[in-house]
Amino acid sequence: MRPVTRFRHPERSSGLRTWCVILFSLVLILPYAWAQGGGWAKKMTLPTLRGALGACVVGQKLYTVGGVTTSPFTDLAANEVHDLNPWAVKSPMPTPRGWLCVAVVNDTMYAIGGGYPNATRKLEAYNPATNTWTQKADLLGERRAAQAGVVNGIIYCIGGNQSERNCEAYDPVTNTWTRKSDRPVSGGDLAVTVYNGLVYTFGGGYTGTAQKNVYAYDPQTDTWTKKADMPTARFGFQTYLVGGKIYAIGGTQMMSDALKTVEEYDPVANTWKTREDMPVPLAWFGGAVANNRIYVISGTPDGGISGTGDIWEYDPTMTGVGASFELPRHFVLEQNYPNPFNPTTVISYQLSVVSGVNLRVFDLLGREVAVLVNEEKPAGTYSVIWNATGFPSGLYFYALQAGIQRQTKGMMLIK
Repeated sequence: MRPVTRFRHPERSSGLRTWCVILFSLVLILPYAWAQGGGWAKKMTLPTLRGALGACVVGQKLYTVGGVTTSPFTDLAANEVHDLNPWAVKSPMPTPRGWLCVAVVNDTMYAIGGGYPNATRKLEAYNPATNTWTQKADLLGERRAAQAGVVNGIIYCIGGNQSERNCEAYDPVTNTWTRKSDRPVSGGDLAVTVYNGLVYTFGGGYTGTAQKNVYAYDPQTDTWTKKADMPTARFGFQTYLVGGKIYAIGGTQMMSDALKTVEEYDPVANTWKTREDMPVPLAWFGGAVANNRIYVISGTPDGGISGTGDIWEYDPTMTGVGASFELPRHFVLEQNYPNPFNPTTVISYQLSVVSGVNLRVFDLLGREVAVLVNEEKPAGTYSVIWNATGFPSGLYFYALQAGIQRQTKGMMLIK
């Protein structure tokens, strides 16, 4: 092995020392000051790190319930609420579970199904006014990764279990479930949003079977109607209604790498538009809408190997309408996210022209520890995940070279 003294870092050694001082301070003081804009802003951090959680708004307060830890997955019973004050921990769910769905009727939150590795039939109701849980009638079958919508006080639970087509209706007044007409196609890990008395269902599937299908369910006639397909097939994502438009956000196609994709659906015109990407790739997150803002809560960028507890706020009115296919105008290396991190982080960059791209990671002594990209790429925006499992805590640098252009940034691994 050649001596460290012969190693040539992409920057001068004196420059490296300067970067050490400057970036060490920035990493510690401003780890989250990036990637805000285009309608997106990182607002806060969830007290309990988790993915596949349920979320809803009751009385202008944001509730997050259940979920799983990152790999290995473990079901959680956490119940935390935020209303622009410090987070408050509430009475935990009686049955810990992730991949559940949540619905709200008359200011009562209903936690439906979920559970890993074994799906459950559980339905438990939470009353925020008394901070108490009540066991309700079980689902007609075990369901994980289903989604729910509410029409006229009735909860419709649809899909789940990677390939289910079931549609079941729950009446909170009579505490009974009724089987309804099946969704025409399978819908595990699908997304559901209610608009104008119809339950819209989007995508779903599993690795290798991600779907674009969109179907609307009419509770009055117990019938399904095919709608225009999503531009991007995906599962493990969410849809939200703001200003008469439905926004499909994030998700995945292959279990491993999450998407940044945001697409807007007009249910009246039955048309889709592509919107500006979210700042980071995420799948299996929770979410809710309050005051015409979408809140994307926690989730994972890499299929559950790691997770984030971050909460992002999205204002759709602040982004441009129409397709956002404009190529980048500049060479840009983003600050990694999350930062600090353990053990994975996402590095994003932009190329304004086709380039031979080399993205490498160095330790504090200037030794190369990983090559993340080494190939020619067309102009565009890219993201790559670095998994630092097996590396010690400390400050690392990542250097991107594209043609004659070069940038270097620092990141902090904390275990």
